[in-house]
Amino acid sequence: MSQLRRSVLITFLSTNANTVVQFGVTVILARLLTPAEVGIFSITVVFVNIVAVFREFGISDYLKREKELTPQKMRSALGLLISTSWLLAAFLYFSGSHVAAFYREPGMAAVLHVLSISFFLVPFASFNYAMLARNLQAGQQAIVNAVSTLAYASSCVFMAFQGMSYMALAWANVINISATVVAYYCLRPKDALMLPSLSGWAAPARFGGGAILGTLIDRVNNSIPDLVLGRISGARDVGLYSRANGLVGIFQQIVGPTINYNAMPFIARNHHAGVALGPILSRATAYLTVLYWPALAITAIYAREIIGILYGAQWVAAAPVALIICVQVAARVGFSLTQPGLMAIGRPYLSAVSSGVAAGVKLAAIYFFGASKLATFAIVICAADIVAAIVPAWLMASQFGYSYRESWRAHWVSVKVAVPCLAALLAIRALVPADWPDLAVLTLAGVTLAVVWLIALFAFRHPLYDELPPLARRWLPASLYDRIRT
Repeated sequence: MSQLRRSVLITFLSTNANTVVQFGVTVILARLLTPAEVGIFSITVVFVNIVAVFREFGISDYLKREKELTPQKMRSALGLLISTSWLLAAFLYFSGSHVAAFYREPGMAAVLHVLSISFFLVPFASFNYAMLARNLQAGQQAIVNAVSTLAYASSCVFMAFQGMSYMALAWANVINISATVVAYYCLRPKDALMLPSLSGWAAPARFGGGAILGTLIDRVNNSIPDLVLGRISGARDVGLYSRANGLVGIFQQIVGPTINYNAMPFIARNHHAGVALGPILSRATAYLTVLYWPALAITAIYAREIIGILYGAQWVAAAPVALIICVQVAARVGFSLTQPGLMAIGRPYLSAVSSGVAAGVKLAAIYFFGASKLATFAIVICAADIVAAIVPAWLMASQFGYSYRESWRAHWVSVKVAVPCLAALLAIRALVPADWPDLAVLTLAGVTLAVVWLIALFAFRHPLYDELPPLARRWLPASLYDRIRT
């Protein structure tokens, strides 16, 4: 557990430092690129991410959760990664003109041609990432993240200033992957340089075959807003939806990489050791919801102010959509460990059930309600996602022994903290004069939220409360810590 906490802490600090840099890049690009330009890149990246499911083939997850990982298994996994990635690089390149014609956006072809280059490089990054994650080597991963983030940020901003429009984002992605591969090569152990092999490919392929369906459907489910909205409404609305989704996802960028890096290896180790997963998932659910819900509350209530300050007036139309997405994320966050959990216990194909139902409900709702307007589209997606949340709840109960009662209790302890936070934010919205500057309103709301959250955390003895004393003991001077505790 101490290794896990150390890995979590390092990952959290590392990814948040990178998030600050990437956030700064986003703010700069919001002044340099229009919603339509961002929309063109967003639609293209969604298509690439779906193809990337086949490139990855579940191999990284196989490397992270395989109980006995021999050198031959590692060589086979690397060989399979290279084979699938290079074949799909060619597919991406030659499909560019057809995808661009379907969406009536010629610029998408050029973006796809550039992004196909990264497919030649990414298997080496994926392999090394998986090996570090398997061993919870968060310190080395932090170095790699820093190098790749700085490479992406500097190149992206420079090219955008040069007027390269959405192509700046495409080339920066390639530079990012290149820097990542170089960093992994420099940090590798002396005996870690492996020659790829296809001998014994069956073992990783079997796992990948099970994982690929669930991952693919999950990726398609998450991509529906961009893919469908891009076809029925156009690049501008995709850009606005993407900006709203990105705003809501800021907190996900803060805590998400920490969770994703550590969750599956930790669950897999406990599963292999025969440890009951219900109590682990209950505590994780309580942690996730008590952290996410207040952040989503302030984002939803003050979306207009946040967008105006960060991105400028041309993006304010995304504020109502951000509120709707906040509701959607809040309803699903307590079940976000379903997919990594299923990967960890060796049943990745079951995640296709959850994502498949969600995708089917979304597409059916879009069809029946004719959601061609941006706000209507966002409401339909939100409602469909909430309805479909019953499936991951069922999977966690049936596969992990995480009962509905445990899930309710884990959510309820966070509800007791979130309600006072929401009430305080709404009170500020109602009482503060309308002529206050946006920055002053946000500052008051943020400080109030932090104070109310801490008071509620202690008052209701939320499970996260138990984690605060060890953290305080580590980071505060001994005299100050003893004074606070007494």
